[in-house]
Amino acid sequence: MAEPRAGLRVGEWELGRALATGTFAEVREAASAAGQVIAIKRMHGHAARDPELRALFVAECALTCARPPHPGLVRGLVADPTAERPHLAMELVAGPDLRTVLADRAPSPAEARALIAGAAAAAAHLHAEGWVHGDLNPANLLVGPAGPVICDLGIARRVGEAGPVRGTAAYMAPEQVRGEPWTGAVDVFALGVMLWELSTSERLFHRGASFLSMAAVIEHAPAALADTAISAPVAAALAADPAARLSAAELAAALASR
Repeated sequence: MAEPRAGLRVGEWELGRALATGTFAEVREAASAAGQVIAIKRMHGHAARDPELRALFVAECALTCARPPHPGLVRGLVADPTAERPHLAMELVAGPDLRTVLADRAPSPAEARALIAGAAAAAAHLHAEGWVHGDLNPANLLVGPAGPVICDLGIARRVGEAGPVRGTAAYMAPEQVRGEPWTGAVDVFALGVMLWELSTSERLFHRGASFLSMAAVIEHAPAALADTAISAPVAAALAADPAARLSAAELAAALASR
């Protein structure tokens, strides 16, 4: 990822190294003159000129900054959604995302359970506030020193809200693929996918092209896990019928007790 030009600033912040980049936005470390170090998510110029993408980012800014704090959900500090390239300043989590961790090593079974249990507890908090994340995947789960932290509320919706089909294909729930209204069960399914993958070191629904991965979500029945300590809660999280899944709070409790 390219480094910023020396002295490039966003408001009071001087931009530093790139932390992540996507199709519509980038995240960079940033520092104030007083030495405070944070993360800034800033839209790419082309995305900022798209009214639909800009509206999604404005909604993300509002939710991230206005939501009551929780240790498992990234905390927004301040946002400027009206800038030419809207940006969101957030706390900097000192740790890589789970995707980066997996590229380097395989977490132990105990670490995998703890990561997903912590993420499930954070998701339960979000659901209790009436929101569904809708894009839980290894790139959006930061492995911080105090535990996992969920980031990127870019496509979050109100519980029960329907809309365009959005998400990361290999972690979408069947009802999400079908374009049905979202409930907390959408996030539980994604958490189940991640724990299945952490336990097997294999990809569950990934088939390359997004449409093939989404077809696999609908058509492919996950194999039972050999790890009997978590096979039951993972199977319940991956139930095709959202009404048959555990809640996020129940998943967190089931994993914490293993």
